[in-house]
Amino acid sequence: MNCQTRFLLLIFSIFLMKSCIKESDMSYSIYDKNGFIKADGKFKADQFIDTIYVYKEKDNDIYDDHFDVFIIIDSSKNNYFYGTEIVEEKKTHKLFSKGLYRFKKSSNPQKCYQSKLKTGYFEFHNIDGSLHSKELYQIKGDSSYKITSIRK
Repeated sequence: MNCQTRFLLLIFSIFLMKSCIKESDMSYSIYDKNGFIKADGKFKADQFIDTIYVYKEKDNDIYDDHFDVFIIIDSSKNNYFYGTEIVEEKKTHKLFSKGLYRFKKSSNPQKCYQSKLKTGYFEFHNIDGSLHSKELYQIKGDSSYKITSIRK
């Protein structure tokens, strides 16, 4: 084998290995004005991917001491991406609420997270798991409006 062939083989091997190794996604944290982590997730290009973990808004927030909140990114279309927020009780993992958010794509993760708007149905459940209520949201422009509220 001559020198040029070895060199080309080496370049090809490096290219092949690099293409097979998945690059790590960029982990990104959103902080509130007091320096506490508000949300944490993986951000790539212009949107969050996988799951966004949401933390306490205030240090003395009792609600967040009892519930885990996360948003699972479901889909991406045009200038938006969508995620389902799930709120479950920490100890039993029973579903408390579930609903869909729309986010605007942006190269700035902070702007992406702040652009979230409720859309579609948000369900709220009783302790026994039965449906307590449902609220329907619709987006108009850059705002989300509650259209109907159904109590069971």
